Amino acid sequence: MLEDGFLLIALMALLALHPGGPLIVALAAAVPIAIAWSRLTLHRPTHVDIDDEGVVFRAYGREHRFAWSDVERVHVRRFVIRDRVLVRIAPARPLRGRYWLRDSLDGYPSILAQLEERARFASRASGLTKEVRTQPGRGRDR
Repeated sequence: MLEDGFLLIALMALLALHPGGPLIVALAAAVPIAIAWSRLTLHRPTHVDIDDEGVVFRAYGREHRFAWSDVERVHVRRFVIRDRVLVRIAPARPLRGRYWLRDSLDGYPSILAQLEERARFASRASGLTKEVRTQPGRGRDR
């Protein structure tokens, strides 16, 4: 949500200065779209709860809830930039199931450990041995 605040401040500064040109028009259109997309998808949750029943990702007063009984796959991807991970949960309805977790999230180490354990559990339960569910990223999906 902090990122959204910075985007709004940048948009207000842009509109206050009245600069011209196609880049400014594109930025003025892109900022509200980026904020709307963030609110719609909750892809940067501010709170994550995990228990024996499932996982809940929360932001903007909304939540995406996944019951472990419905989850077939949990994929936790680490990146060279170590302050964030990408968590993918499948199956998921459109606009759900992909979440960026940052190390500033309350309980981040515990949340990450639990999700990685679920990823290993899902891999063993499905009998898949070729694909590693928890793997370090190198900037692109394999």
